[in-house]
Amino acid sequence: MVKRILEISTWVISALGLIALLGFARIGHYSSPVTGLELEIVKEPEGGFLGYNQMHEEITSLVGANRTKSLGSLKVRNLQRQLELNPFVAHAEASTTLDRKVRVKLIERKPFVRIFTANNESYYIDNEYVIFPTHPEFVARVIIANGNISPLPIPENAVLPLSHLMNKQHSAFSIARVADEINRDDFMKVLIDQIFITEENSIEITPKIGDASVIVGDTSNIKNKIVTISAFFQSKSNDPALRNYSSIDARYRNQIVCTKRDSL
Repeated sequence: MVKRILEISTWVISALGLIALLGFARIGHYSSPVTGLELEIVKEPEGGFLGYNQMHEEITSLVGANRTKSLGSLKVRNLQRQLELNPFVAHAEASTTLDRKVRVKLIERKPFVRIFTANNESYYIDNEYVIFPTHPEFVARVIIANGNISPLPIPENAVLPLSHLMNKQHSAFSIARVADEINRDDFMKVLIDQIFITEENSIEITPKIGDASVIVGDTSNIKNKIVTISAFFQSKSNDPALRNYSSIDARYRNQIVCTKRDSL
């Protein structure tokens, strides 16, 4: 019996010793400095809002990856939130490694339309329907929207989910829907240069071929309208008569109504 008690006591003491050692190792691990940064930026091939060198330098300073801060001082969730304050970051992921490096993954915003408001301010709308500012050095190659577009209540270097825009009648909603449908059609994505909002708040789109804008009207049946416009221009892409139209009207379901220019 005594021998059995001694064996159990030995195992308990060994287990407690192991736990203590692991505890000391954990304390030592988190009290040691951050040793480096592993940064990944996910963006489109033509993307360029987030420069790797600049972001690496900023995050290195932020997390102390130059051995100026301990690993234990790093709060991963706070770091993710802080990184997502960058208006060009859609999502951020952060974690630490066993060799005390900080691993960061940034997902860059993907714009599909650029808006120019009536007061000459400019914003992008991304694929998550978030309005965000333009970049001082990089211009995304996306559809342009201009015309009768009211100013947007967005502070400098801030973002605004379109759903949070209080004025639900703002033309940004219509622009986003039209641009989204255009970008879903490979032919239309190449064909259309511009979305224009008239003084009457009617929507027109400008193709690269022909001399007439296409009247879309509003966003009712917008998917059907874009499909119909796409089919029309694919059938007329090599037709010189396309330049003879003064207007191309796509407001009617499953049909295009063209008006010829007056001949002099």
